[in-house]
Amino acid sequence: MTATDRGQKGPQVERRANLSYDEFAEQYLYANRPVIVTDALRGWRAVERWTPQFFKQEFGDMRFTLTDDLKKKVYGEGSGPVEYEMAEFIDQVLQSTERNPAPYLRNKILNELFPSLKNDIEPLPPYIRPNWLPERYLVKRVREQLNRGAAIELYIGGAGASFPVLHYDGAATHAFLMQIYGRKQYIVYSPDQTRFLYPKAEKPNLSMLKDLDKPDLEKFPLFAQAVSSTFFLEPGELLFVPSLWWHTAKILTPSITVSINTVNGSNWGNLVNYVAERCPNPVVSVGSRVYLNVGGAWRSWRDRKWPRRARAGIAGPRILPQERVG
Repeated sequence: MTATDRGQKGPQVERRANLSYDEFAEQYLYANRPVIVTDALRGWRAVERWTPQFFKQEFGDMRFTLTDDLKKKVYGEGSGPVEYEMAEFIDQVLQSTERNPAPYLRNKILNELFPSLKNDIEPLPPYIRPNWLPERYLVKRVREQLNRGAAIELYIGGAGASFPVLHYDGAATHAFLMQIYGRKQYIVYSPDQTRFLYPKAEKPNLSMLKDLDKPDLEKFPLFAQAVSSTFFLEPGELLFVPSLWWHTAKILTPSITVSINTVNGSNWGNLVNYVAERCPNPVVSVGSRVYLNVGGAWRSWRDRKWPRRARAGIAGPRILPQERVG
């Protein structure tokens, strides 16, 4: 029995085409509901150009390091850093199977690893704006965490590989996952399922459930009550995973994906709670709430006309180069 066969089924995630910004904001962004936009990547050169063979041909000599650090944080296991050459890595991706999955290149900052490819994923879909993550924040710790979260990340993997941990994205951000090549299966759980998913005490956005297909129900009995939604993401499609929604993915064919995280008025309250609740010092926690609530109120006022600007095709508030990280 697989995770898709187990337990109760949640509502289907809607698939939409020609989705206006107003409809997205009202029906999904502020409603905190996931959606797949099937035509969100129109005009992207990456959809036509990026294949495993492309990365092997253009970047075959590149060397990079992969590690299972996330597995170590949650399960106390996983390999240490391993260095790969891109050509060798792509060969493993193409030969990957369910029984012998290739390593998974994931959460790599695109502009750091492949700065020449930035123009291949433009224009970015309007749904990701406004995004307050890359802006200037006076508190250094807040600035570093939020600015890093704004980076566009790259994922390349082979059939049988999967994201190592069921999770929701840190700082209660929204996630936008854009499928460029290949096919993935996603499993998502709404925030009201958290009590069944066994969050790790010191990392409560990470689940201790190690295998959704073969869960240890003696150790995690409440998981039998969890309600999930399972679906597929195809090339050219965008998946919106709202704030606090648990999710994980399994790769069905050689796959290339990019992602970006966002915060704005729709999920700023979740971010404030996320940050404040993780401050061990109660004075710092209260101070964080005050500081972030004031910043959120100002940005909400500044962006009050954003839907009208989006309809007109105007870019969001300009982010100065020094306000970005990397």
